[in-house]
Amino acid sequence: MSETELNQIRRRFSDAYRARDLAACIRLATEGLHLTEARHDLATQTLMLVWLGESHWQLKQTEQAVAALSRAAKAEPPADPSDVFNAISTLLNISILERPLAEAKALIAQGRAHLEQHDQQRSRHMLDLSEGDLAARRGDWQAAQQHYRAAYEHQQVDTGPLCFTLASYQIKLAEVSFMVGDAKALSHWCREINAAPKTLEGDRLRAEQVRLLCYRAGIAEPAGARGDAVTTARRVLRWLEEIDGHREDFARDAMRVLLREGDWLSVETWLDYPGIGDDPLMRGDLHLARAWRALGLTLPDPAWSTAVDTADAADTRLANANANANANANASANRLSQPKIASTRISSSKRPKARDDLEAARRHYVDKQAWAAHEDERLQTDYHRRMLDARLQQVNAVADQLG
Repeated sequence: MSETELNQIRRRFSDAYRARDLAACIRLATEGLHLTEARHDLATQTLMLVWLGESHWQLKQTEQAVAALSRAAKAEPPADPSDVFNAISTLLNISILERPLAEAKALIAQGRAHLEQHDQQRSRHMLDLSEGDLAARRGDWQAAQQHYRAAYEHQQVDTGPLCFTLASYQIKLAEVSFMVGDAKALSHWCREINAAPKTLEGDRLRAEQVRLLCYRAGIAEPAGARGDAVTTARRVLRWLEEIDGHREDFARDAMRVLLREGDWLSVETWLDYPGIGDDPLMRGDLHLARAWRALGLTLPDPAWSTAVDTADAADTRLANANANANANANASANRLSQPKIASTRISSSKRPKARDDLEAARRHYVDKQAWAAHEDERLQTDYHRRMLDARLQQVNAVADQLG
């Protein structure tokens, strides 16, 4: 294998990855892997395994991704320690989303040991980002905020190659700001992400995502907005239709904006689109939102309006130590209140439809109890059960008032 052949593969892979042509990425990484194996070039072989595993993972081909990445994560010199760490990092991302908590914690420990062994502590922020993701999956927003803040601060002084784009870190802090009900911080991160360099298509999507979070929080004119809330949400969903790989977070925020604005038809359409309509609670939320609207009410956003306690301590309030007072006030103010229906204002024709939607929402949430139990067991938390309970309480509160 000549260096010319290898350089061609590198260039073509880079172009394909930027264009989100993941099928081409897999093809090119496989081609490069075969060439490096024939040449016994362990260093480049490890890089190709990382590229191959990451591309498979982006397409949700978990088994193939783990097979390639596990080989790379075990590679010894002359393999580049940075490539080995990238393999560990992606395996950690997979574990956070699909595997037991113990496995994710073991990979975090492996990553720490690897960075220490190879004197790469400047890249610790990569693990901070993943630890934040793990905490967020468990509903522990205080821990998530601490890890994301550390990742953001450390990556700004990192001179090594192991770094995502700036917006990749900022969007995490924006998401935590949303989850703890901090509109001021959310607006700040929206401005920061809007101003950040857009070196990848994902960065432009993140700028749209933070604007969607602002709309979900009731911020009418987020930085960089092009059109109103519904226009932005529809534009993002059309964009996602053309993109391979993980799209759930972007799609979730777009569809919740449409729910907030009462665009039921768009939500129904996208619910059946693989990779976009995968939010396990969205279909129930659609029925619940319809029921509220039929009764002259607007359903609060289920995340913005119900700040939750951390997974590990029910009495530990949201936000970091420097913002406890503000976070506590927001958490108290934004808890879902029981809806008050002016019964005399509801036409008799709307009551049956509202009851039907409430019952459909209830059935959907009950059906998802097994999913919630599985996720809570996997992650050793009760976060998912509490999310479901909050929704069922809303169903019951409205149904009780309808009589």
